Amino acid sequence: MFESFWMEVGEAADITIPSWRTLSYFSDVSNFCWFLQPEFAHEARRLHNLVGNAVADDRFLVIGTGSTQLFQAALFALSPSDAPEPMSVVSAVPYYS
Repeated sequence: MFESFWMEVGEAADITIPSWRTLSYFSDVSNFCWFLQPEFAHEARRLHNLVGNAVADDRFLVIGTGSTQLFQAALFALSPSDAPEPMSVVSAVPYYS
């Protein structure tokens, strides 16, 4: 469906992160998202700017492997940090516990 777009964009959308950068779970221990590779964050923002499908500058990136991690990361990011109890979430099927 998007093949013609990506063919036109070509190498401008290439993302290369050296494999040695993935040898540790800790990429930036001073960052709240300590496992987010700084190069990946930069490239994700660059790609969103190139495609024009999202505003990524001056925003937090929510990352994960798979929809369950992304869903939980978004809930964590959006929930109040000073709440006395967990936030209730209701969603239509299919849903995740």
